[in-house]
Amino acid sequence: MLFSFALFFFQLNLQISVTLIVGNYKRIFMKNLLSKIILITLLIFSFNKVFSQTETDSIQKEQIVIVKMKNGDEYRGTISKDDRGKIVLKTVNGEINLIAENVNTIESYNYKGKFEFANPHDTRYFFGPSGIPIKKGKGYYQNILVTTNFFNYGVTKNVSIGGGFEFISTISRNPIWFLTPKVGFDVSENIHVGGGFIMAGFAAEGTATLGYGVFTLGQSEANLSLGIGYGLLDGKLSDYPAIMMSGTHRISKSIALLSENYLITNNFYFGIHGIRILSKKSSFDIGAIVIPEISVVLPALPYVGFVRVF
Repeated sequence: MLFSFALFFFQLNLQISVTLIVGNYKRIFMKNLLSKIILITLLIFSFNKVFSQTETDSIQKEQIVIVKMKNGDEYRGTISKDDRGKIVLKTVNGEINLIAENVNTIESYNYKGKFEFANPHDTRYFFGPSGIPIKKGKGYYQNILVTTNFFNYGVTKNVSIGGGFEFISTISRNPIWFLTPKVGFDVSENIHVGGGFIMAGFAAEGTATLGYGVFTLGQSEANLSLGIGYGLLDGKLSDYPAIMMSGTHRISKSIALLSENYLITNNFYFGIHGIRILSKKSSFDIGAIVIPEISVVLPALPYVGFVRVF
């Protein structure tokens, strides 16, 4: 049962059927495996403050706002004058005169990081969640390996709901669907906790569910997460937990490093390691999926993902 659940969890992202020969490989690759996982994530987390792009001191000392225009343009800075239908916005590139009637919204900008914009994808790694909650009224669409689609939305500041489907199985009338609710809490600026479950439904085979809890240390731009979960398949609870250790570190305005690792029982591991290409609204994830049990045949499998926030 546990072995089947491990396959299910891997197939969430890949839709790849792999027959694992556990008996002959139980002790081949697990020696010092946990230390290797910790090393990978710590390396990501411990990158120094390189490639940074800082704000000017004059802007940081004042209340920064985001001015969104009706035509879709956005400006960031501090309001130095607001009268007679005109707004004067002080930005890092100088003052901008804006006509008030063309302004859609003015929002506070509380980001204190070193880059031009905040990381819009801090609630997840490649696929697995962090403890950071999705903000109320915010959400995202995620596509994994072209065929798998997810939508997640923050209902409150601590609760989000999500779901998705696999395209090929859907058009072949044997749909695979997903449900991904989550709760998350910012205990402090550097401590976040969350939990939820990932449920997958198979048209002809019922459902499989992974309930999890996750602890995240760090902030939006650099953090480490440790999670633990139990699977439920065919009404039976797994005998052993699935352990997740993941990390991310943003090294520039548009590049972040990612590592996501899963250890299921004491003899099955897979990880995804790569980069995230960031913009204010979108991201592209490129990585390598490593499964030691099939590494003789396939040293790594490609991972590609796309996310658009809204």
